[in-house]
Amino acid sequence: MSIKRRVRDIVSIKRTISANYDRFRTLGAFYLERNEVLDAISALSDEEIAKIAADCREGGVRWRSFTKYMNKIEASLIGDRAFEDWSQREEKAFSKIGGVDAEEFVRVHERDSGAAVSFAVAGTFDLIQRGNRNGCAEIRSLAVTPETEFTVVNELLPYWEDRYSVALKSPSLSFAITAEDPKLGKKGTACVRLTVIEENRVAVDDLGKYIDTAPLTLWITP
Repeated sequence: MSIKRRVRDIVSIKRTISANYDRFRTLGAFYLERNEVLDAISALSDEEIAKIAADCREGGVRWRSFTKYMNKIEASLIGDRAFEDWSQREEKAFSKIGGVDAEEFVRVHERDSGAAVSFAVAGTFDLIQRGNRNGCAEIRSLAVTPETEFTVVNELLPYWEDRYSVALKSPSLSFAITAEDPKLGKKGTACVRLTVIEENRVAVDDLGKYIDTAPLTLWITP
C-alpha cells in the first residue's frame, strides 16, 4: 500500500472514531478511549487498516465495530485483575492506599470559587483530568507531591456543574476520583467514587465512606 493511501485510510478512521463517544466501562477515568482505539489500529498491517477504513466509510459516522475494539482493548488493560465494586456496600474496599491510611489519602481544599483535591503520594504520574463539557487535560510524567492540588470545581468557569474526574497512573500505583450519578434513582444528587488499580484487582468504592465529599459534589449535575 502506498503511503498516501495509508494516510487517507487513517484519516477516514480518525474522523469516524471522533464521532464515537462510548466509554470504557471500568477504566474510563484512566484512559482516552478513542486514542487507545486509534493507537491499536495504527499498529495493524496496512491490509487490516484498509479493511477497517472501508468499514468506516460504509458505516458512516457510527462505526459499528468501534465498541468491539474498545472493549477488547479495555480487557487487555485490565488483564487478569478482578473487578470489585464496593460502592453500594457498607464495608470499605480499602484500608490503605499506597501505604497510606485510606482516610488520609484524598484531601479536599475548599475555596470561595469551588474545590480542589490533593493526594498523599509522591512520584511521577500520567494525569488525565476531565470536566467542563468533555474538556480534558492529559499530562505525562507529571511530578506529584502531597502538596500538589488539582482544581475540580471552579464556579467561575462555564459549565462548572459538569461531572469531572482526576486520574493518576504510574507503574506502581494508579487511582482516580470521579464525580458521577450515584445510580440510586435520586435526582439532583451526585457522589464521588474512588477507583484504585491494584496488582490483583480494580476496586471501586464511594469516597464518602472515607472523607466528607460534600464540597466536591455541591451543585454538581449528576
